[in-house]
Amino acid sequence: MVCWPWQGAVALKEQHPEMTQYHIIQNWLWLGAVNSLEEATTLIRTPAGFDHDGYKILCKPLLSGNYEITELDPANDQRAS
Repeated sequence: MVCWPWQGAVALKEQHPEMTQYHIIQNWLWLGAVNSLEEATTLIRTPAGFDHDGYKILCKPLLSGNYEITELDPANDQRAS
């Protein structure tokens, strides 16, 4: 088991010739997908709990170094205020 290595949520970039999406993940919990990083704040929230299946699915792409990952700034979470 690997502890969540980032300060908060991250965006995992999925890119194909016809589209680009960012999968928003926090503490091994997939929060959803957006078309731009600007939309990410609509998904950032405190995860309800640990999801073992989600961890197994997300571990490889997040830790392999084969995908672009962007750390999201928790200060931009509009619902945190």
